[in-house]
Amino acid sequence: MQDSQIGIIGAGVVGLSTALWLQKAGYQVTLIDKDLPGMGASFGNAGLFADYARLPFARFSMMRKMPGLLMDSSSPLSMHSNYIPKLLPYGWRFFKACFADNYAKGKVALSQLHQHTVEADKTVLKISGAHDLVKAQGCLGLFADQQDFENAQQGDLLERRQQGVNLEFLNAGQVADLEPDLAAFHAGGVFYPDTRFTVSPLGLCRRYAEHFTNNGGKILRDQALSVTPKIPGVSVKLTDETLDFDHLVICAGVASKELLTPLGVKMPMVSERGYHLTLDLGEKQLQRPVGWLDKSVFLTPMSGGVRLAGTAEFAAADAPLDESKAQTMLEHAKVMLGETPHITSTWVGSRPSTPDSLPVIGPLKRYPQISLGFGHGHLGLTFGAVTGQLISCAIQGEPGGVDLEAFAPERFS
Repeated sequence: MQDSQIGIIGAGVVGLSTALWLQKAGYQVTLIDKDLPGMGASFGNAGLFADYARLPFARFSMMRKMPGLLMDSSSPLSMHSNYIPKLLPYGWRFFKACFADNYAKGKVALSQLHQHTVEADKTVLKISGAHDLVKAQGCLGLFADQQDFENAQQGDLLERRQQGVNLEFLNAGQVADLEPDLAAFHAGGVFYPDTRFTVSPLGLCRRYAEHFTNNGGKILRDQALSVTPKIPGVSVKLTDETLDFDHLVICAGVASKELLTPLGVKMPMVSERGYHLTLDLGEKQLQRPVGWLDKSVFLTPMSGGVRLAGTAEFAAADAPLDESKAQTMLEHAKVMLGETPHITSTWVGSRPSTPDSLPVIGPLKRYPQISLGFGHGHLGLTFGAVTGQLISCAIQGEPGGVDLEAFAPERFS
């Protein structure tokens, strides 16, 4: 095993976590990314280890809301017209995933992953010495309308409680006791006491990368142009050279699709872009992430300010930032805080989203020397460590405690 060479394409939180697990198992590992570690989608997330996120987005109740959301310029959902053709395979699979049996299977699969996330996170945080970057203050999800809050208690929140999620319903006064600097815009909400968050997603990735390189791992700043399976092994063509590995793991987010298409792997994954603003709140303070669930935005206190994250914009990964999206988010923050905060930075990035809301994890059946770890959508940070653990176990031929069939890439064939 010590002589086995494993390449990983993608140095986001999933690729870095996978590298740490494989290095821990004794493999010689090389990470490849055109950007510095953590500078892709991992850079811009809301910072939550979302233990409550166990329901697939793909359900008919969500589909019924979509036309209204798309017609509302202030809603979190939008799509670029020139991206619609690429959404058609995704849309068909999304529709199929909404049926009761498929939705139920998705819930079971997500719950299975969550059963292992906390321990996997503990291992990776201990390995990298990154505990100081993670806080356990819980998380608040708020509703502006009392009826919406009551409906959620009998709907999504009830389902989550039945899945074993630890949650508490709070009235407006109880929310104010927890976060006194919030404006009184809400009727109450849900408190998830077990939810953790990082004060620096980029700092976390850098800590992982630092441990990895300090212990013999290699990071190549280059672009993977193509992947070619061999017997045995696999080769990766870079800008000016080609590297050979015994095994390859593709954790390149949205870019993974382009690498797999020449291998005949169908992947109806799309670019679902998210935005974040870094805010200076002045004298105001937040102790934990606070989400306005009606608007799908979260305020998370971080080391460089408060991060306002959200939106689901279906568009090409390299499309320019839409200033109107940032302005809408700022308006939401104004309502949440009772005043207009100062913006110190604005960012947009592309989440790799699958139609059934499940990530792609595990080896290709046709090319078992290639494993995949991407498509986590909003949950890359939440499932990064456990994904790396499962991939490492699969490569070693060891049980990982999770049936990977639900996450197999061939489910889209």
